[in-house]
Amino acid sequence: MRYLKLLFTYFKVNLKSLAVYDLDFYFAIIGMIVQNVLNIVALRFIFNIVPRISGYSFSQLLLTYALATLSFSIFRCFFINALNISDYIHNGSLDTILIKPVNPLFQLVNERVDEDSWGDLLVALLLLIVVDVQLHNPWYITIMFIFISLFTSLIFLALAILGNIVSLLSNGLANLAETTFDFFDMSKYPMAIYSMGFKIIMTFILPIGWVASIPQERIAVKHEWIWLLIIPVVCIMFFVLIYQLWRVFLEKYQSTGS
Repeated sequence: MRYLKLLFTYFKVNLKSLAVYDLDFYFAIIGMIVQNVLNIVALRFIFNIVPRISGYSFSQLLLTYALATLSFSIFRCFFINALNISDYIHNGSLDTILIKPVNPLFQLVNERVDEDSWGDLLVALLLLIVVDVQLHNPWYITIMFIFISLFTSLIFLALAILGNIVSLLSNGLANLAETTFDFFDMSKYPMAIYSMGFKIIMTFILPIGWVASIPQERIAVKHEWIWLLIIPVVCIMFFVLIYQLWRVFLEKYQSTGS
């Protein structure tokens, strides 16, 4: 209950910060909508040349795109600040977070939101509904996909945390947290187009295949409802695993004043 109250408080504060620059907020949303529309037009252009890619029609590929975008936009709406963990450590801000009687990761991910992401979220929801109608998927499939996306967004959160940990352990040679955007780009396409090696990595090591490709195949195509349980469990297990690494990192962390 305490964390729910804190979450609501953080949410109100972040909304107020966005309201200060209301025009920027609306322009950012419009910009993301335009960007997504252009991405879809580009996909349509490719399918004018190649009618099917690895057995996927244009509508099926759009469904993969919509699922990945929905999951990533949820990550950006609520967890985007996880990309900046290394910055908190480099400038000493993490010290002030650690002394507060609240989970450090909870504070980090809630200190900032991404105004651009709401445009992504809107496009993803509309596209998901439209594509499900085109594919003659029943309405409850759409609800299931939205439910699943709440959990698959944890995969991107875990990858962002992992990228920060690796970057910090390598003395900041590269900001590997930003590779989360690259993983998102990979998740927008069916795993069928990748080599067997990539499929294994995307399924068992860095589980970005669980973001869109696996839910689409198992739920929309094969109607295997057990995956409504399996997918959230896999997402939670991956996040818990990375979170444990994060806790180990915090135990080894030395303050900038040390």
